[in-house]
Amino acid sequence: GAKVVHPRAAEIAMHHGIPLWVKNTFTDDEGTEIVSRDTFPGRRVTGVTHTGKLVYLQFDLTAVTQGDRVTLESRIYETMARYGINLFMLDLGPSSTGFAVPRSQYPVVENVLDGLVIPIVDGERSVYLFQIGQTASREVETQATLLEALGDVRRVPAQLTEGCTMVSLVGHEYMQQPGLFLRVLESLTESHITVLQTSDSDFSLSVLVPESDTDRAVKVLHDRFGLAEVR
Repeated sequence: GAKVVHPRAAEIAMHHGIPLWVKNTFTDDEGTEIVSRDTFPGRRVTGVTHTGKLVYLQFDLTAVTQGDRVTLESRIYETMARYGINLFMLDLGPSSTGFAVPRSQYPVVENVLDGLVIPIVDGERSVYLFQIGQTASREVETQATLLEALGDVRRVPAQLTEGCTMVSLVGHEYMQQPGLFLRVLESLTESHITVLQTSDSDFSLSVLVPESDTDRAVKVLHDRFGLAEVR
């Protein structure tokens, strides 16, 4: 990887047609050959990983006006960044937005967001009050009482899903293959594993599953894509 071979060194080797291998001098393993994109030996899944214990929050934005939507979402993510919260599985839907956070950081997220008041004064003034969970906490009820004098206060409730894990399928230029996402969902569904959320990138496809199903989900995807045969 980048800690072993500097990108510039790989570029020089490629320019002059010099074979480049990364090997461990303490083992007899054949190592890894560095090749150009054009000569990469096929598109395939190269691994399945999972990320520790997560908590997923889905914010209902149906009470948010269309004009306030972008500003409100920006404030949410700016607040999370200010407190150094790591976000996973970001979702921007037509009437909601959501993300997963490490369970270890969730107490900070709850303290910051539950009862958070965001006023927006662009054009008409709007006031939004955040609530985590179906039942309003004392903080939320206290804020609602104090804000009554301002008139209409719109609530932004967040559905909370605890005990989750993100399982990711990794592959070089493989994630855009037609039908791949369907194969993943079918494999997990056939094994009675609930998929709570999905996300993807150029090099990975991730699903959010119950923490109790983590090992089974990894094994199902490992078997489905023949990773036992990949070296």
